[in-house]
Amino acid sequence: MKATLSDTSVPEELISLSLEYSQPGAVLQTPLRELKIIRSDIVSGPIHSVYEPSVCFVVQGAKNATVGNQIYRCEPGRFFASSANVPAVGEVIQASRERPYIALILSIDSAPIYDIVTELNLRPEPGPEMAGVFTDEVIQPMTDAFLRLMRTLPGALDRQFMAPMIIREIIYYLLQSRYSRVLYELGIQGSNVNRLSRSIQKIRADFSSPLKVNTLARLADMSPSAFYNNFKKLTGLSPIQFQKQMRLQEARKLLATEVNDVTSVAYNVGYESPSQFSRDYSRLFGLSPSRDLKNLRSQANAPV
Repeated sequence: MKATLSDTSVPEELISLSLEYSQPGAVLQTPLRELKIIRSDIVSGPIHSVYEPSVCFVVQGAKNATVGNQIYRCEPGRFFASSANVPAVGEVIQASRERPYIALILSIDSAPIYDIVTELNLRPEPGPEMAGVFTDEVIQPMTDAFLRLMRTLPGALDRQFMAPMIIREIIYYLLQSRYSRVLYELGIQGSNVNRLSRSIQKIRADFSSPLKVNTLARLADMSPSAFYNNFKKLTGLSPIQFQKQMRLQEARKLLATEVNDVTSVAYNVGYESPSQFSRDYSRLFGLSPSRDLKNLRSQANAPV
């Protein structure tokens, strides 16, 4: 029987290294391209973002991630994996200055998945179509692998030679999960996940343009009805809901950093009706665009 993290604890060295390469209230890129570290010293959220294919390994604290209508708890002892670009809402629910929330975010590429599946002739467990995200128990060897991955950060040669092997090892452990079917599909050319990824990238790149489901379905090599059903299973959203999330998240970025005029923002992200934009924005973020603009700017100008 494989030991899970509930049988032990996160090593102090892993916590220490994660603190060393992180900053409060930031998503920090480490010297390793595939690895980022999230840290929050306070309970915070909700924060809207798009999760890319990755695994989230929580070192300390806890967070809830909402994808579609499903809430996933992310904490030490349970990893969270995504096989596609999915809009999500994150809320840090356990954090303090003494024990901040810290999570390692490791990007997952399809190539090593394909190599492992092919080399070992692995097959996913049969079951129903799943969402593009899942969570499962962390096994001790995965924790050990993340610790060794963090140890490679100081040395360029270690990052070049050792890190790719350790990342491959971590992906191997992910593929052992009973929920890993969607990860298998990420590494298989022509799978539903791979085909839908093309359409998802199209929506993300052209979110301000009118949505044409037939065009997206052709990109995925599916009929419009099959495309709609598979898209919703993978992302938890319909194509139009996905596009709306992209538009509104981009609008919030513009309001926070560049544009003061709410109407201009609405048109910039593809809305034809500023009043509809305001209704959708308020529904998603809980504040009207004009009120949220004041909050965002006051937060940006607050003393650290």
